[in-house]
Amino acid sequence: MDTKLKRYNILFKVLALAMIAVLSCLMLSSFIEFYNAKNEMGGIGNLTSEHYTDTWQHWSTRNRIQSGVNTIVMYESKQNILDGNTVSEREVENRVWSLFENNRYYTEKKVYQSEILYFDLELTWEEFQKQYAPNIKNIKNDVIQEHLQMFENAVYALENTPNIYYYINVGGNVIWNKAYENIANRQYSEYQELESSGQNSSAAQWAYAFDDVYIYKENVKFLNAKQNVTNRLIELSFLAVLFLACMGYLIFAAGKKPVNSQNVHHIVVDKIYNEFVVCLLFLSGYATIFCAAVIKRKFFNTAFMFVLFVASVLLAVAFTLMLVRHIKSRTLMKHTLIFSVCHFIVNIIKNVYNAGPPMLKAFVLVTMLGLFTAIPFAFIITIPVALICAYIYIRKYITVKNGVKSIKSGLYNEKIEINGTGELVALAEDINDISAGLGTEVERRLKSERLKTELIVNVSHDIKTPLTSVITYVDLLKMESIDSENAAKYIDIIAKKSDRLKTLIDDLFDASKAASGNVTANLDEVDINALITQGLGELDDKIKASTLDFKINLPKEKITAYADGKLTWRVLENLLSNVFKYSLANSRVYIDVFEDEQKACISIKNISADELNIPEDEIMERFKRGDASRNSEGSGLGLDIAKSLMLCQNGELIVKIDGDLFKAQLKLPKNSLI
Repeated sequence: MDTKLKRYNILFKVLALAMIAVLSCLMLSSFIEFYNAKNEMGGIGNLTSEHYTDTWQHWSTRNRIQSGVNTIVMYESKQNILDGNTVSEREVENRVWSLFENNRYYTEKKVYQSEILYFDLELTWEEFQKQYAPNIKNIKNDVIQEHLQMFENAVYALENTPNIYYYINVGGNVIWNKAYENIANRQYSEYQELESSGQNSSAAQWAYAFDDVYIYKENVKFLNAKQNVTNRLIELSFLAVLFLACMGYLIFAAGKKPVNSQNVHHIVVDKIYNEFVVCLLFLSGYATIFCAAVIKRKFFNTAFMFVLFVASVLLAVAFTLMLVRHIKSRTLMKHTLIFSVCHFIVNIIKNVYNAGPPMLKAFVLVTMLGLFTAIPFAFIITIPVALICAYIYIRKYITVKNGVKSIKSGLYNEKIEINGTGELVALAEDINDISAGLGTEVERRLKSERLKTELIVNVSHDIKTPLTSVITYVDLLKMESIDSENAAKYIDIIAKKSDRLKTLIDDLFDASKAASGNVTANLDEVDINALITQGLGELDDKIKASTLDFKINLPKEKITAYADGKLTWRVLENLLSNVFKYSLANSRVYIDVFEDEQKACISIKNISADELNIPEDEIMERFKRGDASRNSEGSGLGLDIAKSLMLCQNGELIVKIDGDLFKAQLKLPKNSLI
C-alpha cells in the first residue's frame, strides 16, 4: 500500500510539472494574442469604451486637430504674423528679461568659479542693454518667426490628416477642403463661429468633421479588437487559475512523502545555499521575461524561444520549491552561506573556549571585562552583561544544588534540567547519569533480594511438603502391622514423595550445572522437522491419554539448525511437560516450525488452565510457577533449565504471555557462523 501511495505521489507531482509546462506555453501564446489585440484596440484603457469615438486615440486626434484650428484662428494668416500683429509688447519684454537673467547667471558663474572675486564683472541692466542691443532688437523678429513656424505647422498638419474635412475662415483668409455647410451637418463634426471682439481680433468661422466611412471602419476594427482582448483576458484568467492550482499542489506536496507526511524530506539539490537559490530564481525569472519579450517581438526562432521559456519557468518552479522545503523545515535562515560561516566561526570559538580549564576561562572573561570597562562609558554595556552572566550561572548552580539534594534523598528518577552549554551543564549531565545508574542498581538489588527471599520460601515449601509426607507416613507405618492393608498405600505415597524430592534435587543440580556452563554441547546440523516428528512419536501415548488437541505445522522443505539434538529435545521435553501439566482441558496446542534468514524457530502455544498472573520477565525465574498456590507437581525449574540449555547452544528461549495464552519460542542458529 505504501509503495502504491508513493507511486501516486510521484505521479501527481510529475503531472503537475507537466501541466505547468503546458500551461506556460498556452499562457504565453494567449498573452501574445492579447498584446496584439490590445495594441489594435489602442490600449487597455479603451476596454470600457462602447464606440471608437470614445477611445483615447480618437480624442487625441480631435485634440490635435482642435489645437491646429485654434492656432490658425489665433494667428489668422501669414501676413498677419509678418506684420507683427501677433506679437505683444509683454511677450517681447518677457523675452528680453529672460535673456538678461540667463546672461547674468552665466557671468556670475564665471566670477564664483574664479579664485579672486572680480566684482566689476557683475552684469547690470544698463550694461546688458548696451552689450546686447542687437540681440534685443532682433527678439521681436525671432518671435514672429516662431509664430510663423507654428502657423505653418498647424496648416500642414491639418492638410495632411486623412479622413477629415475642414473649413477655417478668419478675417477673410480661408483654409478649407470642403464647404462649411457640408461639414457642420455631418455626424462626427465640430464647428464654431466667433465674432470680432475688438481692434486686434477678426470674426472667425471654422468647422471640421471625420469621414463617416472612416469612423465606421475604425469602429468595426475597435469592436473586434475589444472582443478579442476580452476573450484573451478570460482565457488568461482561466489558465492562471490552473497554473496557480498546480503550483499550489506542488508547494503543498513539497518535502512530503505518503509514508511519513509529517517530516519534511529534502533532496540532493536542497544542499545548495539559499543565497544562490534566490539568485538562480531571479535569473530564471529574468530569463522567462526575456524569452516572453523576444517571442512577442519575433526577433528569433519562435519554437526555440518557446522551449527556452518553458525551461525557464520549470527552473523557476524548481528553485521556488527548494525555498518552500526550507521554509517548511524552518531552515531558511540556517541554510545560508552567511549563517554557515558565522556558525562555523562561533563553534570554533566555543570549542576552543570549552576545551580550556575553568580557571583559565574565568581569567580570560575577567580580563576581557576589565579591558572593556577601561573604555570610556563602556560600563553602560559591560556591567549589565556581567550581571546577566552572573545571574544565569547562579541559577544553574542553584538548579544543580537542588538536584543533588533530591538525589541524595533517594529520588533517583528526577533529572537536573539545565539548557545551554558549559561546565555546570556538563556537571548536571554527569550527575543525571550517575543518578540513573544508581536508580537502576538499587532497583536491580531490590528485585534480587525479593527473588532470593521467594527462592528460599519456595524451596523450603517444595522440600518441606514431600518431606513432611514421608515423615508422617513413616510414623503411620510404625503404628501399623506389616500385614495391614494400609501399609501398601503408605509405602506407595512415600515412594511418590521420595521421587518428587529426587526430581527436585535433580532439577536443582541440572539448573546449577546449566547456569554454571558445565553442560557440554555437541553442536552439529540437526533436522528440526525430524526432531519434532520423532519426539512427538515417543510422546504419542501421553498425547492420546490427554484431552489436548495437538496442531502440528511442519514446513514441506527441510529446516536444519546448528545445535545439540539431545539438549534441544530436552528443552522441548520440558516445554511439553509443562503443556501436559498446566494446559486447559480439551484445548488446542499449536507447534509451528519456521525459519528466517539466520535462525530456525520452534513455537509452542497452549492455553493455561489457571490464570497467568505473573510478569513475563519473572516466569523463567527459578521456582516460579504459573499457579500461585503451588499445588502442582512441578518444581518451577523447567523454564530456567531450558533457558540455560538454549544459551549453551547459542540459541534463545522467548516466553510471551497474552491473557491465558502461553507462548514459548525457541530460536537456534542455522550455521556455526552466527
